[in-house]
Formats: sequence, C-alpha cells, structure tokens
Amino acid sequence: MSVIVFTTEGTMVVADLDRGLDLPGGHTQEHERCGEETARREAWEETRVLVDDLVPIEVIESDYFGADDLTYMIIYGGLCRHLAPWTPGDDESRGRLLMAPEVFLSRYTAGDPGLMTHLVTTAKARIAPCTS
Repeated sequence: MSVIVFTTEGTMVVADLDRGLDLPGGHTQEHERCGEETARREAWEETRVLVDDLVPIEVIESDYFGADDLTYMIIYGGLCRHLAPWTPGDDESRGRLLMAPEVFLSRYTAGDPGLMTHLVTTAKARIAPCTS
C-alpha cells in the first residue's frame, strides 16, 4: 500500500526513507478493515500528514518475495488535509519533504522510475481538480 499525497497547491508530500525519497506506504495490519485505513496510517507514520479524498490509482504486481510468491500493492492518491509538526526520531522515516512532482521524479531512486512517473502522473490527473 502506498499513497501519493498532494497539497492544495499541487506539491507532493514525500517521505525521506532509508532507501531514498519515496511515497509513504507499507503493509496492512490485522486490525485495519480496508486499504484506505492503511494508506492513512502509513501517511501519518511516515510524513505526519492527514489525508482526505483517497482514490485508488492502480494495483501493481510485486515479485519482492520471488516469482513464485507474487503480491499486489494498491496505490492511492489523496489530498493533504493537515500537516502536523515534524518531530525527528518519532516516526518511521527521517523526515518529510514538500516538492513539485517533477522534482520528486527527478530525484526518485528507490524503485522503478518509469513506473513511479506513471503513478504520479496518473494521480496528479485524478487529484488535480482538487488542487485548483
């Protein structure tokens, strides 16, 4: 589960993780009833942002555990409702950054740049009416 979060100004809220700049995301926990709950929790834990207006962007197949154990990730897009103060050391990431989608994509090294470009472009098109 990952979430592409945009502010009303059209910038992205990005997590600064050990693997580099990336989308907030992670695995569903036992008590969570739906993907939206996971997306909201992960966005909070990794970037201290509250997210509204979540929309599914895409489901992607992952061979992270090997070709015989495929898994699937739901990618959501959403609108930032509130940015809480950042306190270093309290979260699952080193920090958060607000940046233009083009800047994020130019600095993205955590995975497949082509796939990330597709996901961000699609999310921007679906969320953009909310940021105008």
